[in-house]
Formats: sequence, structure tokens, C-alpha cells
Amino acid sequence: MSQSYEQLSERLEQLESQALERPDQLFALSYVRSHLDLLDLEVIEGPLTEALQLAVEQTFDADKMSEQDRADVAAIIRSLASQ
Repeated sequence: MSQSYEQLSERLEQLESQALERPDQLFALSYVRSHLDLLDLEVIEGPLTEALQLAVEQTFDADKMSEQDRADVAAIIRSLASQ
């Protein structure tokens, strides 16, 4: 079953509240959230988490994301997909 925008957004809020003392994690979470918010404005076919993964991968180079930041973002999306 594909998760809705609201479900993913709620889960991100939970993760954000748990990461208040970890700036690197908060950065990755905010990066995921910004892409999720943009996807909410589009018609998505298929699982939202797959569209989210594709969206962030397409911007990693333009945003000059470090390998660690890329890994953190990917891990968050995998976590959201497994919920």
C-alpha cells in the first residue's frame, strides 16, 4: 500500500522532533521535507516514496550534496518507505 503525503509528513515530523540535537539529521530531514512538499503539488503515479527518492537523486549534484548527506537522505526515505 502506498503511503499518502499526510502519512509521510507526519512521520517526518516525528523524526524531526527526535533529531533536535542532531543538526546533520535535521538538515537531511528538511531536505526530504522540501522535496515531499513539492511533490504534493504534483500528480504522482506509483508509490510516493519512489517519486521522492527520484526527486532527491535528481537534485543531489545541483545542490552539491556530500556523500554523507546523500546517504542520510536516502536512509530517511528508505525508513519512510518501510513504515
